[in-house]
Amino acid sequence: PDLQTAISFLSTRVKEPTDDDWKKLGRAIRYLSVTKELPLTLEATNDGVIQWWVDASFAVHPNMRSHTG
Repeated sequence: PDLQTAISFLSTRVKEPTDDDWKKLGRAIRYLSVTKELPLTLEATNDGVIQWWVDASFAVHPNMRSHTG
């Protein structure tokens, strides 16, 4: 399972987290705790390029835009 979406969302809630945000963080931490022995596997395209990114600041501003637009 992919935590990228959950962590990306939670990173937008750092300034004023709600009780629900804390519960979501707890679930993510519990998942990491019970799966810490699983390997992280990254795959590349045929030309050897690996791309992986997260817009951790998506829609954090009042106008629902990210830092980059």
